[in-house]
Amino acid sequence: MASETAAVHGEAGRPIELPIAQGPATGYGWQFDLPDGVERLEDGPPRLAAPGRELGAAIGGALRVQAKHPGRFTITARLARPWGGEPVRTVVIDLTVD
Repeated sequence: MASETAAVHGEAGRPIELPIAQGPATGYGWQFDLPDGVERLEDGPPRLAAPGRELGAAIGGALRVQAKHPGRFTITARLARPWGGEPVRTVVIDLTVD
């Protein structure tokens, strides 16, 4: 499966929302490869699904990180079951922090 890519911009010391969200309880969860200086934060408030697209939509809270200092970072996020197996989705995020 090919990786998706995304670009995100944020400020050092402030929560930065990633372009992915926790979905409904399916047994899958996001696993992150975080670079030094970037940490995972508590999820943000839930996102609302578009009318008519609620069933199966990823409406959980926005996944967030925080960078301690300015720079450019690469985060790899994999959606997989915690007990193993291949990820069903991989997103490589180019994070630029001022």
